[in-house]
Amino acid sequence: MVSRGEDYFVIWPIYFDKSVSRIGGRKVPKKYAVDKPNISSIEKAAKSLGLKPKVEKNSIHPSKPWKKSGRILIEKKESKNKLLKKIAQKI
Repeated sequence: MVSRGEDYFVIWPIYFDKSVSRIGGRKVPKKYAVDKPNISSIEKAAKSLGLKPKVEKNSIHPSKPWKKSGRILIEKKESKNKLLKKIAQKI
């Protein structure tokens, strides 16, 4: 498990979900958000950007403990906001 301060960003599908508000957990602008984002589409987008994503399929987002959405770990190379926008544009 990755914790704060390590060399990876944790990326959750909820960050890209068009049906979720910013307060609810979406991190990208609505124009870049998609309906029902999933781990595989995020992984493909990250790979197309030359990143080396690590997928953890059974991870559970803290705000939705009843749903195993999975998460992706990506090495920290730039700000998380810039990284999320780049990934969102590729999804």
